[in-house]
Amino acid sequence: MSFKLLFKQKWLPIAVAALLMSIFLSFVSPAFLTLTNFESVLVQASVTAIMAVGMTFIIILAGIDISVGAILFFVSSLFAQTLNTTGSVALAFSAAVISGCLLGTVNGLLIVRFKVTPLITTLATYTIYRGMALHLTSAQNIPVPREIGWMGNGSFLSIPVPVWWMLVFTVIGIYLLSQTRFGIYCKAIGCSAQSAKESALPINRVNILAYAIGGLCAAVAALILIARVGGLQSGIGIGLEFTVIAAVILGGTKLSGGSGSVAGSVIGAIFLVLIDNGLNLFNASPYIYDIVRGFVLIVAVLVDRVSVIKNQPNALKFKTSSEGN
Repeated sequence: MSFKLLFKQKWLPIAVAALLMSIFLSFVSPAFLTLTNFESVLVQASVTAIMAVGMTFIIILAGIDISVGAILFFVSSLFAQTLNTTGSVALAFSAAVISGCLLGTVNGLLIVRFKVTPLITTLATYTIYRGMALHLTSAQNIPVPREIGWMGNGSFLSIPVPVWWMLVFTVIGIYLLSQTRFGIYCKAIGCSAQSAKESALPINRVNILAYAIGGLCAAVAALILIARVGGLQSGIGIGLEFTVIAAVILGGTKLSGGSGSVAGSVIGAIFLVLIDNGLNLFNASPYIYDIVRGFVLIVAVLVDRVSVIKNQPNALKFKTSSEGN
């Protein structure tokens, strides 16, 4: 890759920010540069990163999915309940993955069939999915057998299993976005839904598939997370959707749609974990973490907005003049 092409990559700013953050933290604490800490950062980032891969396609379509945290919670609940009831890992795994895809598909169907905005639709399904999970488990914590732990704590070729999952989903996501019609259609529809409609692109099918992929990614992330913590916890997934969205925006995907980067979203997830890692090194209060994430999300949205205004100054002038009339 030439330097000219490198500088055009959407993930470059967040990659530089992550590198600078790493350099700073290495000076703050020598423990940061250890292999153990590096693996810990990647493992912690894996759940958010995998979900961010799916969210990238949704936001490129100028959509949003507030329900991914609730999908993760429901999938975790169904997995734990099925495993403890039947004792079959294969059945529990299948039920979890299929349910994640189905819940994501429901989001897509509601959006394209009833023409309800993605924000309102997924805000409603967030409540429904979380309520379904609480009803399924009676809001109880459910442990899972130790052998399940390999999905979240095991290793293969000396690399943690969650990191392998993250790499696999990143590669697949990059391929789908850059080498398939689906990825091309996502960008085209996100740029202009009207032009895509006039070009007879399968807008509805693309949207439904994108939300289904988002549900699948949330399901896999759920399996990793429940394996890491050793069981279902009633508060699992709360607020995770905003961390995922922040990672995607930080990675260079525009909220207005039409442009994005799967690699950038994954690096954005790693960057957010680096922030948490840094706060931990400073022995910061755990209550500060959410405040910092909130500020990071605001900054990411502002940067995205400034980028849109910079690239579309005429559109802004038109809007201003229209409001004046």
